[in-house]
Amino acid sequence: MFPTNYTFQYNPENIHTFSYVFNTNGFIVPTIMLGIIALYGSIYFFAPYIYSFFLERKKAQEKEAKHAIISNLVLMKDIQGELEKEIEQSLLHITLQGKGA
Repeated sequence: MFPTNYTFQYNPENIHTFSYVFNTNGFIVPTIMLGIIALYGSIYFFAPYIYSFFLERKKAQEKEAKHAIISNLVLMKDIQGELEKEIEQSLLHITLQGKGA
């Protein structure tokens, strides 16, 4: 199967067949694949932080909306109090005018 007598013969003319020529055409697909892997890795790593950012922003918006509602309710209560005072004053004024006449 294997030759028992093998002799190596050096031929300097064949040295160029073992040289490697650097070619960028073979690196396009691996570069794209590494880029995709890096993108998915970064998404996997940063996804919890991005999700928590959106949750915090949503909670802040809900808190701001509740604050606005409470502010409006307090303002309405103040307006209602002032209106009740004016009604009471006008009723007192009408009552005093009716008794004096």
